[in-house]
Amino acid sequence: MTGPDSTDIRHLRRAIALAVETGDAGNRPFGAVIVDAAGAVVSEGANSVATSGDVTGHAELDAITTACAEGNTERMAGAVVYASGEPCPMCAAAMVWAGVRRVVFGAAATQFGAILADEGPRFALGCADVVGSAGVGIEVSGPHLDDEALEPFRRFVAEQHTRR
Repeated sequence: MTGPDSTDIRHLRRAIALAVETGDAGNRPFGAVIVDAAGAVVSEGANSVATSGDVTGHAELDAITTACAEGNTERMAGAVVYASGEPCPMCAAAMVWAGVRRVVFGAAATQFGAILADEGPRFALGCADVVGSAGVGIEVSGPHLDDEALEPFRRFVAEQHTRR
């Protein structure tokens, strides 16, 4: 597993910014950016579960669906997905099917799960477990950016308490 380089950090920070935006809109704070093998951004996504009512409205699925809808399915083969938080099993499986070669995430599920204590289910399988079980050689790198990656989750919880 390789650590993040300056390009990884830049795209992770964009995913975190997307997480802040969608968290401010009332969704759980998750953002994602897909970058193709040539280094160009293919699509971005944000969690929209609360605002759309679609329980599959996760950031990574949003980015994948957007890429497909825009005719960029082939550009995901060999791509990197940057996620503000560790992708759930559903999103990790979707990345396998999309042909992604690398996943880089900010906050680990155990880290943001401790902050979002009353917010949804917890899975025992991490992203690396899910993609590893597919046998397709996807690299998973994270957690990265420590407090910076956790800040959208803290902000979201503080906002939720303020709204109550």
